[in-house]
Amino acid sequence: MKILVVGAGGFIGRHVCQALQAVGHEPVPARLRPVTQWDRPAAWAPGLNGIDGVVYAAGCLRDSRDGVADLLDLLHHRAPAALADACDAAGIRRLVHVSALCGGVSAYARSKHAGEVALAGRAAVVRPSLVIGPGGVSSRMLDRLARLPWLPLPAAVARCRVQPIRVEDLAEGIVALLATPTLAPWVAVGPEAASIADWIARRRVARGLPAPRRIQLPEPLTRASARLGDLLPLGPWCSTALELLAHDSTEASTTTPAARPLRDVLEGAWA
Repeated sequence: MKILVVGAGGFIGRHVCQALQAVGHEPVPARLRPVTQWDRPAAWAPGLNGIDGVVYAAGCLRDSRDGVADLLDLLHHRAPAALADACDAAGIRRLVHVSALCGGVSAYARSKHAGEVALAGRAAVVRPSLVIGPGGVSSRMLDRLARLPWLPLPAAVARCRVQPIRVEDLAEGIVALLATPTLAPWVAVGPEAASIADWIARRRVARGLPAPRRIQLPEPLTRASARLGDLLPLGPWCSTALELLAHDSTEASTTTPAARPLRDVLEGAWA
């Protein structure tokens, strides 16, 4: 099958393309520009000619970039909704939308939820917890923290529980959903939940290093650093990330569309 991949240059999108090629499908990176046209079904229509399925894996943490305001709602809600309209018009029934397993009232969480509602019954909605693997910005940051003998963390990061899934498993599951277009949602989580601080410490021990000494950063310093991250977007840390960490990202079910067992999160590269 020829599969259009929106966000093919991103962390998840790159691995989806690799997983598609591994089973003989042809990934087609979406070339639609500019991003301000993404909420128009007519803009998507030409790129759907000859396409058998679509994976929407575009997203971001910040609400403004390159002069585009309200970017979160555009990327996570209006654009995938417009794409679903275009797929309906083209008769394409295989559509997978990558959302996120998150809570709260941040613009990020609201936009993700709005996208899920808009695509309900029209796409297989995937809601991953923390995704770990090579090429991920968050993975790289956690991997660097795991090298430190002292672990200075905000309280929110220390206590927030996540259920990480390897990006390879996520990508293979998405490909499996395309092969069985039942539009069933998938909460994409790994086999084990723990706090982010615990995962960092376990990553360090897995390297043969002693467990780190944990240091809790004061709340005022945490908020100030998040605001600094808003102004200097050099990594994933920002006010949105801080708000998301106030809510766990876990799920009791660990079923996966792929036939193989899930990988151990600690095995393989994190950066």
